[in-house]
Amino acid sequence: MDLSEVSNNQNRHPWELSRTRSILRILEKMPMEGNVLDIGCGDSYFDRRFVARFPNVQVYGVDINLQEELHDGNVHAVNSLEHLPKRKFNYILMMDVLEHIEDDTAYLTDILKYLASNGKVLITVPAFMKLYSLHDRELHHYRRYEHQSLLKVIKKSGLVEEQWSYFYFSLIIGRLITMNRTENLSGWNYAETDLKTKIVSNILNADFDILTFLSKCGIHLPGLSLLSVCKLK
Repeated sequence: MDLSEVSNNQNRHPWELSRTRSILRILEKMPMEGNVLDIGCGDSYFDRRFVARFPNVQVYGVDINLQEELHDGNVHAVNSLEHLPKRKFNYILMMDVLEHIEDDTAYLTDILKYLASNGKVLITVPAFMKLYSLHDRELHHYRRYEHQSLLKVIKKSGLVEEQWSYFYFSLIIGRLITMNRTENLSGWNYAETDLKTKIVSNILNADFDILTFLSKCGIHLPGLSLLSVCKLK
């Protein structure tokens, strides 16, 4: 979760639960080892789930809004790239980060100096400028992305895309309805074990799985978000 949305409410929004589960499923298909760099780690919720799934991996998160550094087992979080250990990372995660950066190409290019030569980069961004909303403005997003606009950034930074897909087709109508309304992921009032949370999460999980599968078949349906997995040229 973005630190700007963190509150005393400990409930996790189904969107965050589903994205965490779904990204972990993507990563499960890769030889997960070594060190992972999570840019824009927020409150480290994803990173804790990550090391629970991959206990032999060290995860280092970076978030400029972090007030205190975290070092808890295999989960680390700092507020500056300068505070990272001097090493290369096998994987770099940038989940909903690039839209916050004015010069996204220069930023991604700079981040790649931390990537091992055979490493992978996983990127997610909000999709389609036509869906740019009040919520985007409140979170200081410069843009949303179509696949071609993200691919342009990826290529200019020195990466080659291996796979991509949109996800959360089911949320597009909801976004169109709420374009001018304030949203906050911390406003979900039901626990992870609540039936309402499970139903919504399962719908989003199925959405992600279907769009990912169709993308592998060359069929790219639109979605509220966009995912890309890349490697160095």
